[in-house]
Amino acid sequence: MPHVNDPDSTPETPAATPPPTSVAPATAVSPATPAAPATSEAAGSGAGSGKVDRRTLMLDASIRVLATHGLRGLTHRAVQEEAGLPNGSVTYYFKTRDQLILAVIERMATLDRAYAGEVTHELLRMTAVRPIAVDYAQLARFTRSWWDATREVQLARLELELAGAREPLVREALIRCQAEFRGFAELVALALGSTNARLDGHIMLAMLQGVLFDHVTRDWDDPQILEIGLRRVIESVTL
Repeated sequence: MPHVNDPDSTPETPAATPPPTSVAPATAVSPATPAAPATSEAAGSGAGSGKVDRRTLMLDASIRVLATHGLRGLTHRAVQEEAGLPNGSVTYYFKTRDQLILAVIERMATLDRAYAGEVTHELLRMTAVRPIAVDYAQLARFTRSWWDATREVQLARLELELAGAREPLVREALIRCQAEFRGFAELVALALGSTNARLDGHIMLAMLQGVLFDHVTRDWDDPQILEIGLRRVIESVTL
C-alpha cells in the first residue's frame, strides 16, 4: 500500500470543529439478551449530546464505503461524500490513506468489542457446569443478531483481511487489534477443557471466520446453518 495521499484529497481548511467529547460508558446487557447494535452515536458521541464527533462520522462512513465498494473505493473524497462533509474534511483528520485505514481498523474493533464480550460471557456461563451444556440455539440467535447488526463492519473487515495478505501494514494492524478477541477465544477454550488454549483458540477463531464469511455473504434463511456451524466450532475443542 503506497504511503501517499489520494490524488483527490488536497487539503483545504475546513470549518473549525469542537474537539471530540468524552465517550459515554457502555450500558450493561443481560447475558440472555443480545446487545444493542453499537451505533455511531453510542460508540462515538458524548454522554447526552446526541451528536457524533466528526472523526467517528468519517470512520463509520469509511466502513460503509469499504463494505460497498471495497478497498479500491476507499478514498478521501469517497468518505467525504458518504459522510456529507465539506471538501478537505477527511484530509484534515487523516493526512494519508494509510492513516485512514489504520483508524478504520481500530474503529471496527471498538464496534465488535461489546458483542464479542457478551458472547464470551455467555459461553463461559454455559461451560461453568459439568457436564457442559451449551445452548446452541440461543448462541446462534445471539451471534446472528450481532453479525446482522454489524454486517457492514464484517464485510469491511473481510475486505481488509484479504488486503492484509498482501499489505504488511494492514496485516499487522489487524493482528494487533484482534489480540483481545484471541484472548476471548482462549478463555472459552480453557473453559471447554483445552490443554493448549492458544492453539485451540486460534483454530476456533479460524473456523468462526469461515462461518462468518458464509453468513454475511450468503445470508441463508435456514437458522440451522449458523447453529450447527457454531456447534462444530465449539466441538473442535471438546472432541
